[in-house]
Amino acid sequence: MPKPILFSNYLVFVVVVLLTHLSPTTSHGQDALRANAMKSLRFHASFDGTGDAIVANGDGKLYTVESMARKQWTAGIARPDVSIVKGGGKFGDCLRFGKKSPQIICYKGEVMPYQSKDWSGTVGFWMRLDPDKDLEPGHCDPIQITDKAWNDAALFVDFDKDLPRDFRLGVFSDLRFWNPENVAWEKLPIEKRPMVTLKKPGFSREAWKHVAFTFEGINSADGKPATSTLFVDGKSIGSLKQPTKFTWDLNKAAIMLGLDYIGDLDDLMIFDRALSAEEIATLLVENAKN
Repeated sequence: MPKPILFSNYLVFVVVVLLTHLSPTTSHGQDALRANAMKSLRFHASFDGTGDAIVANGDGKLYTVESMARKQWTAGIARPDVSIVKGGGKFGDCLRFGKKSPQIICYKGEVMPYQSKDWSGTVGFWMRLDPDKDLEPGHCDPIQITDKAWNDAALFVDFDKDLPRDFRLGVFSDLRFWNPENVAWEKLPIEKRPMVTLKKPGFSREAWKHVAFTFEGINSADGKPATSTLFVDGKSIGSLKQPTKFTWDLNKAAIMLGLDYIGDLDDLMIFDRALSAEEIATLLVENAKN
């Protein structure tokens, strides 16, 4: 009997060694995936000591605007409730929003890798809050990217106004494209709303959560459906598949942060293609910033 036992142990050892070397989640595999993703990085605000982006194609300065109208752009953080918290981030420092305000923290839309044909990309960042306890009544958009309005050529994630708050991805084409009859939002069936919804998203004050969304094939030349996917902590939550049209004036577009948001935000990254699920997973580790 000793020989079969030893042989069995040897087989287990061989299997473990093979799995270790072949697994795509090995350190070497992760490094390769991360390096490939970083080649597509076009914007990165780490919030380490400054709100200005450390990577940007264009004006990467952080600004404060007076309202959603975005008529007055003031360089830097000009909201008394918003601050950079040293050592408070997922990685290093973070951006903290203390209360609801009409003023908005934003970046100029010129840094977005927008394409009028076959546009793809990824947006990712970290959040820490308890939405049911920390947010004031009403909707909240941790990020909204548009040149017009939330329902007109806009990308955003939001917390719904009703408790317990759902977490949602919105990918809204030009208003006349997706809602040509301009039907009131309250009268639109849920299945007609271009959103991915996550119920009981599990955000808390104690732990950071990573949020990312990808989009691929917006403004397709042949009218094929675009695909947009929401990820939370590296897990795919759901996707939208529909023809999608964005007509932007980059001089008017803005990356707006913290719309009625109360909580922490860290490490905003924007890529010029739709990252794979495996590549998004590499953004969850610290040296993804390097």
